[in-house]
Amino acid sequence: MIGLGVNMVAKLLLLCCWLFLPQLWATTNLTLYGYHSSPPFVINAEAETGLNYDLVRALQLQLGGQYQLQYKFLPRHQLNARLDAGEPTIVLWANPAWFTNKVRPYLWSTVLFSDRDVFVSHREFSGDLTQLDNLAGSTLGAIRGYSYPGVNELVQQRRVTRLDAESDKENLARLLERNVDHVVITRSSFLYYGRQQHYLGKLRIVGEPYPAYKRQLLLTQDYQSLLSAFDKAIEELPKQEFWTARLELYGLKSQ
Repeated sequence: MIGLGVNMVAKLLLLCCWLFLPQLWATTNLTLYGYHSSPPFVINAEAETGLNYDLVRALQLQLGGQYQLQYKFLPRHQLNARLDAGEPTIVLWANPAWFTNKVRPYLWSTVLFSDRDVFVSHREFSGDLTQLDNLAGSTLGAIRGYSYPGVNELVQQRRVTRLDAESDKENLARLLERNVDHVVITRSSFLYYGRQQHYLGKLRIVGEPYPAYKRQLLLTQDYQSLLSAFDKAIEELPKQEFWTARLELYGLKSQ
């Protein structure tokens, strides 16, 4: 009877392990969405190179096996639709000024790094664009669908001609060909392009009239329990050899 009891207890213990240990070992699958498709965020989508992929890999290294991260690109309008539908979402490189939800306010991680919009011209351009009024009489290359306070009003007043492109690369090509006088571009993107042989020494930043903004992770309320884990991981990134090496490659640095 005692032997039978021991065997029964052993079987029950094995059953408990079989039922509950997989739950303890299970990982949480998380998709991180990016809506930037230009360098340095996406350099080659097929080869999965660029800051979007690097950040996901760096965070995976910090978070370990408890979470399994994957990256997915969504154009901004599709990302907006996903957020409007209330679907659980984590967004790369976002800022509270660009995404709002009054009903279920979004959660924001600690800062990844700071960025800003800048004006770029030919190296031989002798003026400066620290004041937006200095754009008067020029043709400005911009990104289609983007709004630039101050520039919008100059365009409406016909003091500036705006020529839109689908990408920064297209804008910079027009600048080199002198089809536009200046382009507006994010500082992080220009730091990447400016180091490429095709552009090296030919272009320069001539104005930074807009304030800097912080790039962060946006998390919907569904991920409230994960915010502290992401914050801790991001705070450790400046010490991570892989991440610092990737930022250096793009001419950037951590916050």
